[in-house]
Amino acid sequence: MVKTVKMLDRTKAPEIHEIDAVTLQIAEVTHLDNGARLHTIYNETQPVVRLDFVFKAGKWFENHSGESDLAAKMLLEGSSNYSAKQIADKVAYYGASFENNHGYDRTEFTLYCLAKYVEDLLPLLLNVLQHPTFPEEEYKLLQLRTQQNLKVQRQKNSYLATHSFTQLLYGAQHPYVFGLDEGLLDQLDLQQLQQFYQDCFTTGELEVFACGAVDDRMHQYLAHMIGQLKLQPTNQSGKQRALGVSAAARKYALVEIPDSLQSSIRIGKRFPLIQDPDYLKLRVLNEILGGYFGSRLMRNIREDKGYTYGIYSAISPKEHDSLFYIGTDVNYAVTEDTINEVGKEISLLQEELVSAEELQTVKNYMLGKFVNNIATIFDQGERYKRIMLHNLPLNHYNNYIATIRSITATEIQKLAQEYLNQESLYTAVAGRK
Repeated sequence: MVKTVKMLDRTKAPEIHEIDAVTLQIAEVTHLDNGARLHTIYNETQPVVRLDFVFKAGKWFENHSGESDLAAKMLLEGSSNYSAKQIADKVAYYGASFENNHGYDRTEFTLYCLAKYVEDLLPLLLNVLQHPTFPEEEYKLLQLRTQQNLKVQRQKNSYLATHSFTQLLYGAQHPYVFGLDEGLLDQLDLQQLQQFYQDCFTTGELEVFACGAVDDRMHQYLAHMIGQLKLQPTNQSGKQRALGVSAAARKYALVEIPDSLQSSIRIGKRFPLIQDPDYLKLRVLNEILGGYFGSRLMRNIREDKGYTYGIYSAISPKEHDSLFYIGTDVNYAVTEDTINEVGKEISLLQEELVSAEELQTVKNYMLGKFVNNIATIFDQGERYKRIMLHNLPLNHYNNYIATIRSITATEIQKLAQEYLNQESLYTAVAGRK
């Protein structure tokens, strides 16, 4: 018997399906006796598990610049049962990954491993979190490495521009300022890092996210083991920071680098919090302006003027603020021309309605990108984690899709007029005058 194989007709475009809503997996939440919350998302399509331990221990809670970053890294430099080398060797032996991600608001410790090795590796992770030894020799080496890395970073125009830009917006001492002066690390001692750890690495506000091939037995094991983790703050006042913004009176800053052939440009302002009703609409406005390769900034400044290889705009949401910024690197001779062209593109958004064709293209791109970015269970876990950490409604991403589908050109014009007033924008440049 001969089977007939139906050939794909490549002359016909694939069918287009409208995206009305998405269904993200919602975690089962277990409240543990030590105050921590365990969020479990079950998916057994692949035998892999990811565990995220998320502490309220980011830059926001620092008393001394740099202490949150170094304190988190020191946990991986040795514990009561393991040296730094033993930690690395055991993780590598099981083909796993154990890493730290230090942020502005939170610090995360993430373990990726095969599901069958969770019981071999979780005791190590918990020992690292509960019984770090803060070895002095390891701290000296870490401090030196960090200073050397900062010196390298501070040679880059992009680093200096972003650092200067965020200082303009927030004030020099605010935790949302990007980067760090390596000289400040000389003022940090090991006792300050230990104190930060004791104040901020607490189980009372710990969120643990378990995602992947977690069955009922493993869930019970995770709840039992994590529930035994007991970290209590020694100084509650360390958690009560209410930091004000002291924006600069000037709206422009130049970090002069006399021999540089390029300038890094940052333009932007503070935007509403992620919970604000306008936030999702502003995401569409940002996409049109500079959020993707076909954006207006790219078409003008890259394709038409040839000033740069790339220019972008982005919205960075944090727990206490959101930052909108435009970034690019150009030849120093066209720095002012580039800034002027950015202003022209913003003015066009304020003065003219976006065409129906352009708006539909952006909508299609955003919807397609979103669906692609939730393809795996770990992607969905990241979205769920953002919902939890930002106290968003569970239907946040369906609201996102609905906003993209329904927003009009008139709404976009009004948003541009309200939020992109050019007198409210700050500009920082690092490069040759």
